[in-house]
Amino acid sequence: MTLTQLEAFVLVARLGSVKAAARSLGVSEPAVSSALASLRTQLGDNLVERTATGMALT
Repeated sequence: MTLTQLEAFVLVARLGSVKAAARSLGVSEPAVSSALASLRTQLGDNLVERTATGMALT
């Protein structure tokens, strides 16, 4: 688990979308999605789920 992955997760949780988190971090949306996927793999569970209105904590 890296600081970048944690930052991405916290921002997605706060802002509700990968796009907003990416904009805030100054990185691409795929970079944020990749960070979330890595966390999911390392922790063995989904931390967020996609909804019709964005992302929500599980």
